[in-house]
Amino acid sequence: MTSLEIVGLVAIILISAFAIVAVIVAIPLFRLLNRVRFMADRLSESLVPMVEKLNDTISHLNTEVGSLTDLTQSVASIVEQLEKVIKLARIVVTSPIIKLISASAGLISGIKNSSSE
Repeated sequence: MTSLEIVGLVAIILISAFAIVAVIVAIPLFRLLNRVRFMADRLSESLVPMVEKLNDTISHLNTEVGSLTDLTQSVASIVEQLEKVIKLARIVVTSPIIKLISASAGLISGIKNSSSE
């Protein structure tokens, strides 16, 4: 056997050994990749409905927030109108009372002045 044949045999043995090691490593790696793919599929199946429900919930929440905004604006308008009514009532009630008190004071003063004469 020549040295070239010996080198060839050693190369074949090393290549075979690397091939066997590669197969031994590839089998668990293939199983792991299969499990990861399976888990990703299951996760996708469960996440899609959950995300759709979340989207529906957020849409409903946005609608409710819009309703609250409208309600808040209505309450603000009512408060503004109530403030105007209170100011008007204050003017309507206090103005005659002030005039009545002034007239009464003037009348009492006039009566005192005429009785002292």
